[in-house]
Amino acid sequence: MPHRTAHLNLIDSSRLLFALDPGAELERADGWLFGAGRFSHPVISNAAFRADDMLDPGELLAQAQAFFAARGRGFALWARTDMAEDRELIAAAEAAGLRNVHEMPEMVLGRRAEVEDSPAGAELSRVTSADDAAGFWQVAAAAYVSNGFPPETFAYYEDYAGLWADNVAAFLARVDGRPAAIAMTIVSHGVAGIYWVGTTEEARGRGLARALTATAVNAGFELGAESASLQASSMGEPVYRRLGFETIFGYRLLMQSAPEGNR
Repeated sequence: MPHRTAHLNLIDSSRLLFALDPGAELERADGWLFGAGRFSHPVISNAAFRADDMLDPGELLAQAQAFFAARGRGFALWARTDMAEDRELIAAAEAAGLRNVHEMPEMVLGRRAEVEDSPAGAELSRVTSADDAAGFWQVAAAAYVSNGFPPETFAYYEDYAGLWADNVAAFLARVDGRPAAIAMTIVSHGVAGIYWVGTTEEARGRGLARALTATAVNAGFELGAESASLQASSMGEPVYRRLGFETIFGYRLLMQSAPEGNR
């Protein structure tokens, strides 16, 4: 079922991305994943996911609150809107005082993407070295400022080898020799999760995001995926729709503030 496998891919991919941060702390149980990154932002670097739809919402919230409070952190709970499985979870989170701070569509594509010629003046390549990886995170830091991510969010990605793990393919576009755009895929549960699609401000408007997203999608299929999925920003959604992605549900991020004295 694409709804379920897309959600599980997000959880597995988040675990892998947290693992790239040498200062991150993870708690992985049968029913949940909690990740506290080195950066203290309560939405961007600290997240809670429910992996078992049958897990009682109250238990999940109690476990999450204890995990993050012990670290003096706030956190964002990821919940699926329009899905019966998460209605009680959302209601319990709101009753506990968590605030809705962001929503985004979960989009899927059930086929390979059509790849066009590389945009003029751009060189697209797979990330295979520490130099490529440094360029990848350099673009992420520059590009995601537009979505409210502080640049220092990406300062701790030091485990470069994670970008070429067996189930991962990351891509970098350079324009005039300078890192300009990125995308990556992480494959699990038969799904190619597409993450960190971004273009530096000065390189936008060339079609780089579309080209790299299509490349990452097809790399995921080559790694054994049967579909691709992503969580779209408002900036990226039109690009993904042109590639054929369709929305299957939404994600809501509900924020728990850090304990008093840690804000």
